Amino acid sequence: MTGKPSDLIWLFALNCIIVAAIAIVLFPVMLAFDVSMSNSMSDLFQRPIWQILLIVVIAGPIVEELMFRSWLSGTPRLLVPVSGLILWMALTYSYEQLGWPGPASIGTTVLLAVIAGAVLICVIALWKRPVPGWYVRIFPAVFWIQALLFGSVHVFNYAGDNPAALLPFVLPQTVGGLIWGYARIRYGWWANIAMHMAYNLLATSGLVYVLLTRPDML
Repeated sequence: MTGKPSDLIWLFALNCIIVAAIAIVLFPVMLAFDVSMSNSMSDLFQRPIWQILLIVVIAGPIVEELMFRSWLSGTPRLLVPVSGLILWMALTYSYEQLGWPGPASIGTTVLLAVIAGAVLICVIALWKRPVPGWYVRIFPAVFWIQALLFGSVHVFNYAGDNPAALLPFVLPQTVGGLIWGYARIRYGWWANIAMHMAYNLLATSGLVYVLLTRPDML
């Protein structure tokens, strides 16, 4: 990891400029097609302000960055946990949806315990292992895929029967996935989390201002 932490200011400024340019184009389109927030997002912004800040500015960025970019450096000790998470999600889905015998809650708990134990053993065993060659070779594809997936999952922030039609509206999150991924690799795990938090704070500051000064408008 290289680069001066002070460079993050310019990187964050670039992030904001690109998103602002996208917003100038997308905002009129959202109004024209009456694109609205999903019910879950609407419910979120009906919470007390301190809860909005806690969820959107602190908890959300930490959880999302751990899932999407904590492992991006490619060291085995970081690749193993995210692989375990994907495996647990896949097996849990199979257990609950495909009719495996036994209570689902017990089955998913056992799966979690087994996978967590395996992950812990592998992390300890691979702690000092360098980035594998195969990961280096596929890294460009991995980098772009993580950003596209990160952007795509935010399509559920919007209401609509056709998620594909809503994909243009997650371009800001996709840009974030690219820039925060770059920060993760160049500056370390703290940089992408800090930038994500700052971005979410800036993005929600207008709404928080309205909530504080004119709650009757919402």
